[in-house]
Amino acid sequence: MSARISAHAKTVLNVLAEKRCHLTAEEILESVDGIGTATVYRALDHLTELGMIRRLSLGKKSAVYEYIRDSHMHFVCSRCSKVYDVQADLSGMIREASKICGHHVNWGEVTAHGLCSACLAEE
Repeated sequence: MSARISAHAKTVLNVLAEKRCHLTAEEILESVDGIGTATVYRALDHLTELGMIRRLSLGKKSAVYEYIRDSHMHFVCSRCSKVYDVQADLSGMIREASKICGHHVNWGEVTAHGLCSACLAEE
């Protein structure tokens, strides 16, 4: 049986899929009309539980959400706090983690921190 996704949750999912970036709940709210704050948060929780989106806490004040497309790592700029996707094959890391800990690992997260090229250029 597949899980039911409300029209509001589909709207939130479409925003994340179309923008192709990391958005806070507040940024998602700015992109939708007629959906209240609590409804957006409920939709984000539900979509996260379904494994359709991922909630990331990457040192920013608010968590960001992303539409799950592929395996990648994240780079967070220490100055401007912008989050970048870095294409990387994490399958070896996930297999190794499974072997070491004896658990079944579904996915892994790698985050690098530093200065992005735009902030470096300002120096």
